[in-house]
Amino acid sequence: MADGRTAAGTVRRAATGLLIPAALAMALFALLEGGVRLAGRVRSGGWPKTRVEAYSESVRTIGAAYRTHPFLVVAGRPNARLRIFGKEVVFNALGERGTNVLDLPVPKPPGAFRIVCEGGSTTFDLLAADNAATWPARLGALLAPDGVDVANAGFPGWTSVESLVSLQIRDLDLGPDLVVVFSGVNDLQPASHEPFNADYSVGHAEILPRVTGVVPVPVRLASRSLFVEKLLDLLRPRSPEATEGYSPAWEWQGGARKDDIPDAAVAVYERNLRSTIAVASSGGARTLLVAQAARIRRGRENADREWLKGWAPGLTPAGYLAGLARYNAVAKRLGAEGPAHFDDPFADGGFGDDDFSDPCHFSPSGSQKFAERLTRIVRERFLPAR
Repeated sequence: MADGRTAAGTVRRAATGLLIPAALAMALFALLEGGVRLAGRVRSGGWPKTRVEAYSESVRTIGAAYRTHPFLVVAGRPNARLRIFGKEVVFNALGERGTNVLDLPVPKPPGAFRIVCEGGSTTFDLLAADNAATWPARLGALLAPDGVDVANAGFPGWTSVESLVSLQIRDLDLGPDLVVVFSGVNDLQPASHEPFNADYSVGHAEILPRVTGVVPVPVRLASRSLFVEKLLDLLRPRSPEATEGYSPAWEWQGGARKDDIPDAAVAVYERNLRSTIAVASSGGARTLLVAQAARIRRGRENADREWLKGWAPGLTPAGYLAGLARYNAVAKRLGAEGPAHFDDPFADGGFGDDDFSDPCHFSPSGSQKFAERLTRIVRERFLPAR
Protein backbone atom coordinates (compact mmCIF):
# COMPACT_ATOMS: atom_id res chain seq x y z
CA MET A 1 0.00 0.00 0.00
CA ALA A 2 2.82 2.36 0.88
CA ASP A 3 4.41 1.63 -2.45
CA GLY A 4 1.10 2.54 -4.18
CA ARG A 5 0.84 5.85 -2.30
CA THR A 6 4.46 6.62 -3.09
CA ALA A 7 3.89 5.91 -6.79
CA ALA A 8 0.74 8.05 -6.86
CA GLY A 9 2.57 10.87 -5.16
CA THR A 10 5.37 10.65 -7.68
CA VAL A 11 2.88 10.85 -10.56
CA ARG A 12 1.15 13.88 -8.99
CA ARG A 13 4.44 15.66 -8.48
CA ALA A 14 5.52 14.92 -12.05
CA ALA A 15 2.16 16.12 -13.40
CA THR A 16 2.38 19.28 -11.32
CA GLY A 17 5.91 19.83 -12.55
CA LEU A 18 4.67 19.69 -16.13
CA LEU A 19 1.36 21.52 -15.76
CA ILE A 20 2.69 24.56 -13.95
CA PRO A 21 5.33 25.42 -16.61
CA ALA A 22 2.80 24.71 -19.35
CA ALA A 23 0.24 26.97 -17.70
CA LEU A 24 2.84 29.71 -17.27
CA ALA A 25 3.89 29.38 -20.92
CA MET A 26 0.28 29.59 -22.06
CA ALA A 27 -0.33 32.64 -19.88
CA LEU A 28 2.79 34.33 -21.26
CA PHE A 29 1.75 33.52 -24.83
CA ALA A 30 -1.75 34.89 -24.20
CA LEU A 31 -0.22 38.06 -22.74
CA LEU A 32 2.07 38.54 -25.74
CA GLU A 33 -0.70 37.78 -28.23
CA GLY A 34 -3.06 40.17 -26.48
CA GLY A 35 -0.37 42.86 -26.39
CA VAL A 36 0.29 42.59 -30.13
CA ARG A 37 -3.42 42.74 -30.93
CA LEU A 38 -4.01 45.67 -28.58
CA ALA A 39 -1.10 47.58 -30.11
CA GLY A 40 -2.56 46.97 -33.55
CA ARG A 41 -5.95 48.16 -32.37
CA VAL A 42 -4.45 51.37 -31.02
CA ARG A 43 -2.55 52.06 -34.26
CA SER A 44 -5.33 51.27 -36.74
CA GLY A 45 -8.52 51.74 -34.78
CA GLY A 46 -9.65 48.20 -35.60
CA TRP A 47 -8.73 44.75 -34.44
CA PRO A 48 -5.85 43.46 -36.61
CA LYS A 49 -5.78 40.15 -38.47
CA THR A 50 -2.97 37.90 -39.58
CA ARG A 51 -2.24 37.68 -43.29
CA VAL A 52 -3.90 34.27 -43.42
CA GLU A 53 -7.03 35.53 -41.65
CA ALA A 54 -7.22 38.59 -43.91
CA TYR A 55 -6.75 36.45 -47.00
CA SER A 56 -9.40 33.96 -45.89
CA GLU A 57 -11.89 36.74 -45.19
CA SER A 58 -11.37 38.37 -48.58
CA VAL A 59 -11.65 35.02 -50.35
CA ARG A 60 -14.95 34.29 -48.57
CA THR A 61 -16.28 37.64 -49.79
CA ILE A 62 -15.26 36.86 -53.35
CA GLY A 63 -16.61 33.32 -53.16
CA ALA A 64 -20.12 34.59 -52.50
CA ALA A 65 -20.29 35.66 -56.17
CA TYR A 66 -19.11 32.25 -57.41
CA ARG A 67 -20.54 28.75 -57.29
CA THR A 68 -19.36 25.21 -57.74
CA HIS A 69 -20.23 23.70 -61.10
CA PRO A 70 -20.41 20.01 -62.05
CA PHE A 71 -18.44 20.49 -65.27
CA LEU A 72 -16.56 23.78 -64.84
CA VAL A 73 -15.33 23.21 -61.25
CA VAL A 74 -16.19 26.83 -60.35
CA ALA A 75 -18.21 29.40 -62.29
CA GLY A 76 -19.78 32.79 -61.85
CA ARG A 77 -23.09 32.95 -60.01
CA PRO A 78 -25.77 34.19 -62.43
CA ASN A 79 -26.75 37.84 -61.88
CA ALA A 80 -24.33 38.21 -58.95
CA ARG A 81 -22.59 41.49 -58.12
CA LEU A 82 -19.24 41.68 -56.35
CA ARG A 83 -17.63 44.81 -54.90
CA ILE A 84 -14.21 44.40 -53.31
CA PHE A 85 -10.89 46.26 -53.20
CA GLY A 86 -12.51 49.24 -54.91
CA LYS A 87 -13.52 47.15 -57.92
CA GLU A 88 -16.86 45.85 -59.17
CA VAL A 89 -17.80 42.72 -61.09
CA VAL A 90 -21.31 42.13 -62.43
CA PHE A 91 -22.33 38.74 -63.81
CA ASN A 92 -25.06 38.27 -66.38
CA ALA A 93 -27.71 35.54 -66.50
CA LEU A 94 -25.16 33.04 -67.84
CA GLY A 95 -22.70 33.75 -65.03
CA GLU A 96 -20.39 35.61 -67.40
CA ARG A 97 -18.79 38.97 -66.71
CA GLY A 98 -20.68 41.52 -68.77
CA THR A 99 -19.00 43.68 -71.37
CA ASN A 100 -20.60 46.67 -73.06
CA VAL A 101 -24.00 45.12 -72.35
CA LEU A 102 -24.72 42.52 -69.69
CA ASP A 103 -26.82 40.13 -71.75
CA LEU A 104 -26.21 39.88 -75.48
CA PRO A 105 -29.35 39.15 -77.49
CA VAL A 106 -29.92 35.50 -78.36
CA PRO A 107 -30.41 34.62 -81.12
CA LYS A 108 -27.80 36.97 -82.53
CA PRO A 109 -29.35 39.84 -84.53
CA PRO A 110 -29.13 39.49 -88.33
CA GLY A 111 -25.98 41.04 -89.71
CA ALA A 112 -24.20 41.19 -86.35
CA PHE A 113 -20.71 39.78 -85.88
CA ARG A 114 -20.16 38.24 -82.46
CA ILE A 115 -16.91 37.49 -80.62
CA VAL A 116 -16.65 35.20 -77.61
CA CYS A 117 -13.48 35.58 -75.52
CA GLU A 118 -12.36 32.44 -73.68
CA GLY A 119 -9.72 32.11 -70.96
CA GLY A 120 -8.99 32.54 -67.27
CA SER A 121 -8.56 35.62 -65.10
CA THR A 122 -6.49 37.34 -67.80
CA THR A 123 -9.58 37.22 -70.05
CA PHE A 124 -11.95 37.97 -67.19
CA ASP A 125 -9.52 40.89 -66.67
CA LEU A 126 -9.44 40.32 -62.94
CA LEU A 127 -7.91 43.65 -61.92
CA ALA A 128 -10.08 45.90 -64.09
CA ALA A 129 -12.02 48.53 -62.14
CA ASP A 130 -15.38 47.38 -63.49
CA ASN A 131 -16.92 45.48 -66.39
CA ALA A 132 -16.51 48.35 -68.84
CA ALA A 133 -12.76 48.56 -68.11
CA THR A 134 -11.99 44.95 -69.12
CA TRP A 135 -10.25 44.38 -72.42
CA PRO A 136 -13.19 42.38 -73.89
CA ALA A 137 -15.47 45.34 -73.11
CA ARG A 138 -12.96 47.77 -74.61
CA LEU A 139 -12.73 45.52 -77.66
CA GLY A 140 -16.51 45.58 -77.98
CA ALA A 141 -16.61 49.37 -77.72
CA LEU A 142 -13.91 49.78 -80.37
CA LEU A 143 -15.65 47.38 -82.78
CA ALA A 144 -19.22 48.54 -82.14
CA PRO A 145 -19.19 50.80 -85.22
CA ASP A 146 -18.44 47.68 -87.28
CA GLY A 147 -21.55 45.90 -86.00
CA VAL A 148 -19.56 43.70 -83.61
CA ASP A 149 -20.48 42.70 -80.06
CA VAL A 150 -18.26 40.84 -77.60
CA ALA A 151 -18.92 38.33 -74.81
CA ASN A 152 -16.43 37.91 -71.96
CA ALA A 153 -16.60 34.18 -71.21
CA GLY A 154 -13.39 34.05 -69.14
CA PHE A 155 -13.31 33.09 -65.48
CA PRO A 156 -10.55 33.26 -62.84
CA GLY A 157 -8.48 30.10 -62.64
CA TRP A 158 -9.93 28.39 -65.68
CA THR A 159 -7.54 26.33 -67.78
CA SER A 160 -7.98 25.36 -71.43
CA VAL A 161 -10.13 22.47 -70.16
CA GLU A 162 -12.77 24.65 -68.49
CA SER A 163 -12.75 27.05 -71.44
CA LEU A 164 -13.34 24.13 -73.81
CA VAL A 165 -16.22 22.82 -71.74
CA SER A 166 -17.70 26.29 -71.34
CA LEU A 167 -17.61 26.83 -75.10
CA GLN A 168 -19.35 23.51 -75.69
CA ILE A 169 -22.11 23.71 -73.08
CA ARG A 170 -22.72 27.45 -72.82
CA ASP A 171 -20.91 29.89 -75.06
CA LEU A 172 -21.63 28.31 -78.43
CA ASP A 173 -25.31 29.11 -77.80
CA LEU A 174 -24.41 32.80 -78.21
CA GLY A 175 -23.73 32.15 -81.90
CA PRO A 176 -20.14 33.41 -82.12
CA ASP A 177 -18.50 34.15 -85.44
CA LEU A 178 -15.08 34.28 -83.79
CA VAL A 179 -13.73 32.63 -80.63
CA VAL A 180 -10.70 34.37 -79.11
CA VAL A 181 -8.66 32.01 -76.89
CA PHE A 182 -6.31 33.73 -74.43
CA SER A 183 -5.08 30.88 -72.23
CA GLY A 184 -2.00 29.04 -71.03
CA VAL A 185 -0.90 30.53 -67.72
CA ASN A 186 -3.44 28.54 -65.72
CA ASP A 187 -2.55 25.27 -67.47
CA LEU A 188 0.88 25.62 -65.90
CA GLN A 189 -0.66 24.88 -62.50
CA PRO A 190 -1.63 21.24 -63.23
CA ALA A 191 1.46 20.90 -65.43
CA SER A 192 3.60 21.66 -62.38
CA HIS A 193 2.11 18.83 -60.33
CA GLU A 194 4.09 15.64 -59.86
CA PRO A 195 2.92 13.30 -61.24
CA PHE A 196 1.14 15.11 -64.07
CA ASN A 197 -2.55 14.21 -64.46
CA ALA A 198 -3.81 14.64 -68.01
CA ASP A 199 -7.37 15.43 -66.88
CA TYR A 200 -6.19 18.21 -64.50
CA SER A 201 -8.12 16.61 -61.65
CA VAL A 202 -5.06 16.71 -59.39
CA GLY A 203 -2.97 19.83 -59.05
CA HIS A 204 -5.80 22.07 -60.24
CA ALA A 205 -9.38 20.90 -59.73
CA GLU A 206 -8.91 20.52 -55.96
CA ILE A 207 -7.12 23.89 -55.71
CA LEU A 208 -9.47 26.12 -57.69
CA PRO A 209 -12.46 25.99 -55.30
CA ARG A 210 -10.21 27.10 -52.42
CA VAL A 211 -8.52 29.86 -54.40
CA THR A 212 -11.87 31.30 -55.46
CA GLY A 213 -13.42 31.03 -52.00
CA VAL A 214 -16.17 28.61 -52.97
CA VAL A 215 -14.92 26.23 -50.28
CA PRO A 216 -13.25 27.44 -47.07
CA VAL A 217 -9.52 27.97 -47.00
CA PRO A 218 -8.11 25.88 -44.13
CA VAL A 219 -6.55 28.12 -41.49
CA ARG A 220 -4.31 26.47 -38.91
CA LEU A 221 -4.44 27.66 -35.30
CA ALA A 222 -0.88 28.97 -35.47
CA SER A 223 -1.82 31.04 -38.53
CA ARG A 224 -4.34 32.95 -36.42
CA SER A 225 -1.65 34.26 -34.06
CA LEU A 226 -0.35 37.75 -34.72
CA PHE A 227 2.49 37.17 -32.25
CA VAL A 228 3.65 34.08 -34.13
CA GLU A 229 3.38 35.94 -37.44
CA LYS A 230 5.46 38.87 -36.11
CA LEU A 231 8.02 36.49 -34.64
CA LEU A 232 8.38 34.59 -37.92
CA ASP A 233 8.71 37.87 -39.81
CA LEU A 234 11.61 38.80 -37.54
CA LEU A 235 13.26 35.45 -38.07
CA ARG A 236 12.52 35.35 -41.81
CA PRO A 237 12.22 38.95 -43.02
CA ARG A 238 9.81 39.51 -45.92
CA SER A 239 9.66 42.61 -48.06
CA PRO A 240 6.21 44.25 -48.33
CA GLU A 241 6.11 43.34 -52.03
CA ALA A 242 6.71 39.69 -51.26
CA THR A 243 3.39 39.48 -49.40
CA GLU A 244 1.25 40.93 -52.17
CA GLY A 245 0.57 37.61 -53.84
CA TYR A 246 0.25 35.73 -50.55
CA SER A 247 -2.09 32.79 -50.75
CA PRO A 248 -2.47 30.00 -48.19
CA ALA A 249 -5.00 28.22 -50.39
CA TRP A 250 -2.37 25.58 -51.01
CA GLU A 251 1.14 24.85 -49.88
CA TRP A 252 3.87 23.29 -51.98
CA GLN A 253 4.70 19.97 -50.35
CA GLY A 254 6.65 18.44 -53.22
CA GLY A 255 10.34 18.17 -53.80
CA ALA A 256 12.55 20.42 -55.88
CA ARG A 257 10.72 22.77 -58.21
CA LYS A 258 11.14 22.02 -61.91
CA ASP A 259 12.64 24.25 -64.58
CA ASP A 260 10.24 23.06 -67.28
CA ILE A 261 6.94 21.27 -67.76
CA PRO A 262 6.69 17.65 -68.97
CA ASP A 263 6.18 16.84 -72.65
CA ALA A 264 2.88 15.17 -71.70
CA ALA A 265 1.54 18.52 -70.45
CA VAL A 266 2.40 20.19 -73.75
CA ALA A 267 0.63 17.39 -75.64
CA VAL A 268 -2.49 17.77 -73.48
CA TYR A 269 -2.53 21.51 -74.03
CA GLU A 270 -2.36 20.96 -77.79
CA ARG A 271 -5.19 18.44 -77.52
CA ASN A 272 -7.32 20.97 -75.65
CA LEU A 273 -6.68 23.71 -78.19
CA ARG A 274 -7.47 21.40 -81.11
CA SER A 275 -10.72 20.39 -79.42
CA THR A 276 -11.61 24.03 -78.80
CA ILE A 277 -11.02 24.85 -82.46
CA ALA A 278 -13.20 21.90 -83.50
CA VAL A 279 -16.05 22.90 -81.18
CA ALA A 280 -15.92 26.49 -82.43
CA SER A 281 -15.95 25.25 -86.03
CA SER A 282 -18.95 23.03 -85.33
CA GLY A 283 -20.85 26.21 -84.48
CA GLY A 284 -19.64 28.04 -87.55
CA ALA A 285 -17.00 30.11 -85.74
CA ARG A 286 -13.34 30.64 -86.49
CA THR A 287 -10.72 30.68 -83.75
CA LEU A 288 -8.03 33.21 -82.89
CA LEU A 289 -5.33 31.86 -80.57
CA VAL A 290 -3.55 34.69 -78.75
CA ALA A 291 -0.17 34.25 -77.06
CA GLN A 292 0.02 34.94 -73.34
CA ALA A 293 2.74 36.83 -71.50
CA ALA A 294 4.33 36.53 -68.08
CA ARG A 295 6.48 39.54 -67.30
CA ILE A 296 9.15 40.01 -64.64
CA ARG A 297 8.96 43.78 -64.12
CA ARG A 298 12.00 45.90 -63.46
CA GLY A 299 12.31 46.88 -59.81
CA ARG A 300 9.83 44.18 -58.75
CA GLU A 301 11.78 41.11 -59.78
CA ASN A 302 11.66 39.31 -56.43
CA ALA A 303 7.95 39.92 -55.88
CA ASP A 304 7.09 38.85 -59.43
CA ARG A 305 9.12 35.66 -59.17
CA GLU A 306 7.36 34.81 -55.91
CA TRP A 307 4.03 35.47 -57.64
CA LEU A 308 4.87 32.99 -60.40
CA LYS A 309 6.01 30.38 -57.88
CA GLY A 310 2.79 30.85 -55.93
CA TRP A 311 0.50 30.13 -58.86
CA ALA A 312 2.38 27.10 -60.23
CA PRO A 313 3.78 25.56 -57.03
CA GLY A 314 5.90 22.88 -58.69
CA LEU A 315 7.77 25.23 -61.03
CA THR A 316 10.62 27.66 -60.59
CA PRO A 317 10.04 31.11 -62.13
CA ALA A 318 12.29 30.02 -65.01
CA GLY A 319 10.18 26.87 -65.36
CA TYR A 320 7.00 28.96 -65.47
CA LEU A 321 8.37 31.11 -68.28
CA ALA A 322 9.71 28.09 -70.16
CA GLY A 323 6.39 26.28 -69.90
CA LEU A 324 4.42 29.28 -71.11
CA ALA A 325 6.78 29.66 -74.07
CA ARG A 326 6.10 26.03 -75.01
CA TYR A 327 2.35 26.57 -74.81
CA ASN A 328 2.62 29.68 -76.99
CA ALA A 329 4.69 27.68 -79.48
CA VAL A 330 1.87 25.14 -79.73
CA ALA A 331 -0.66 27.88 -80.46
CA LYS A 332 1.67 29.42 -83.05
CA ARG A 333 2.13 26.09 -84.80
CA LEU A 334 -1.62 25.49 -84.94
CA GLY A 335 -2.01 28.92 -86.49
CA ALA A 336 0.66 28.11 -89.08
CA GLU A 337 -0.96 24.76 -89.91
CA GLY A 338 -4.29 26.41 -90.61
CA PRO A 339 -6.96 25.13 -88.19
CA ALA A 340 -6.85 28.49 -86.38
CA HIS A 341 -5.32 31.94 -86.59
CA PHE A 342 -2.55 33.03 -84.22
CA ASP A 343 -1.29 36.37 -82.99
CA ASP A 344 1.38 37.38 -80.48
CA PRO A 345 0.66 40.95 -79.35
CA PHE A 346 3.76 40.99 -77.15
CA ALA A 347 6.38 39.97 -79.71
CA ASP A 348 7.06 43.46 -81.05
CA GLY A 349 7.85 45.02 -77.67
CA GLY A 350 4.78 47.23 -77.68
CA PHE A 351 3.94 46.37 -74.06
CA GLY A 352 5.97 47.68 -71.13
CA ASP A 353 6.17 47.04 -67.42
CA ASP A 354 3.53 49.69 -66.73
CA ASP A 355 1.02 47.72 -68.81
CA PHE A 356 0.95 44.97 -66.17
CA SER A 357 -0.34 45.10 -62.59
CA ASP A 358 1.38 41.80 -61.82
CA PRO A 359 3.32 39.38 -64.04
CA CYS A 360 0.22 38.27 -65.98
CA HIS A 361 -2.72 40.67 -65.44
CA PHE A 362 -3.05 43.93 -67.32
CA SER A 363 -3.09 47.40 -65.87
CA PRO A 364 -5.64 49.81 -67.44
CA SER A 365 -3.12 50.86 -70.09
CA GLY A 366 -2.38 47.21 -70.89
CA SER A 367 -6.07 46.36 -71.27
CA GLN A 368 -6.48 49.26 -73.68
CA LYS A 369 -3.41 48.35 -75.75
CA PHE A 370 -4.51 44.73 -75.90
CA ALA A 371 -8.01 45.68 -77.05
CA GLU A 372 -6.59 48.01 -79.71
CA ARG A 373 -4.28 45.28 -81.01
CA LEU A 374 -7.13 42.77 -81.26
CA THR A 375 -9.33 45.38 -82.93
CA ARG A 376 -6.79 45.70 -85.75
CA ILE A 377 -6.50 41.91 -86.07
CA VAL A 378 -10.26 41.41 -86.19
CA ARG A 379 -10.75 44.11 -88.81
CA GLU A 380 -7.89 42.85 -90.99
CA ARG A 381 -8.55 39.11 -90.81
CA PHE A 382 -12.13 38.39 -89.81
CA LEU A 383 -14.62 41.12 -90.66
CA PRO A 384 -16.24 40.87 -94.06
CA ALA A 385 -15.27 43.57 -96.54
CA ARG A 386 -17.69 46.45 -96.44
